[in-house]
Amino acid sequence: MGDGGPGRRRTTVLALGVGIAVDVEGDRAAELHDALAHRWSCCRSAPTTPVVATVRAVLDSDPRVTEAADTAGLASRPRLDDLLQLVTREVTVAAIDAVSGEHLLLHAACLADPVTGRATVLVAAGGTGKTTAAQVLGPGRWYVTDETVAVRADRSVVPYPKPLSVRRNAVGDHKDEVAPPDLELAPAPATAILPVAQILLLDRVQGLAGRPVPTMLSTLDAIESLVPHTSHLTDLHRPLHRLAELVEAVGGAKLVRYTEAADLAPLLSGAT
Repeated sequence: MGDGGPGRRRTTVLALGVGIAVDVEGDRAAELHDALAHRWSCCRSAPTTPVVATVRAVLDSDPRVTEAADTAGLASRPRLDDLLQLVTREVTVAAIDAVSGEHLLLHAACLADPVTGRATVLVAAGGTGKTTAAQVLGPGRWYVTDETVAVRADRSVVPYPKPLSVRRNAVGDHKDEVAPPDLELAPAPATAILPVAQILLLDRVQGLAGRPVPTMLSTLDAIESLVPHTSHLTDLHRPLHRLAELVEAVGGAKLVRYTEAADLAPLLSGAT
């Protein structure tokens, strides 16, 4: 992480293994820079990390500057917390685009055993509990990510301990970006080897009684269920084979219907 030139500040983060620069501008640039530095502290990039994409963000007290920046396609919002949410989205999208065709990309959270590195991938649709599961189940484990899991060809996960995007309330899409340490989560080191140990497809259902019972899916059913939760899948060489090989290597994917994230803990204990 570091500053840019006069009137502009730069923060560079390591996202899905690549360097993404965030250039911040406006009369509140210092405030935004400091907020980003804290929330992205677990994704620090080395000074030698090449920057593959840049996100430009503007935080200014003048609504006209904010509107002009938004019209120009820059990340800009009147409120700091709303802009932090937008920057997280832009950084993740830029990183996804940068590694597409190289890694298998899943819409998922991920936690890993800090001793063995064995990782559990928690696949779910947006807004259905990935971040909550990471937050609830994360203490005592490595927090790998809460949104996008990048799986290498050797079936290891690229650490991406981004700020957790925590919903402000049960309705609406507004989220607060929270640094992992602020939630007592230990981030997976950038150099950690994290082999995928299991894949759980989460289906959150209200009012279920008892502990969740996982249902093992056939390879074909697993592929059918996982494909909607991928990004840039067709950019990979033989994408369905790549997905099938991952599923079979971990002994199959499991569908888990559950109500509370804490109920998932026994399923992770055996693998992570």
